Amino acid sequence: MMQSPRTAATLLFARPQADAGSNAAKLEALRNSQALRLRERKITEKQERLDKRASHLQPAG
Repeated sequence: MMQSPRTAATLLFARPQADAGSNAAKLEALRNSQALRLRERKITEKQERLDKRASHLQPAG
């Protein structure tokens, strides 16, 4: 069966599911929190870069 490019990309970049076991729920929660923290950090770093760029573009008065 052929996969659409979207399906192939989703399968390629999806986070792995935790294996069944006693710590599976903890591992899944940890991975989810790390992914959320990474997204928040990227947004924060991008905003800092934009602010820095804006401050350099202001004329020295």
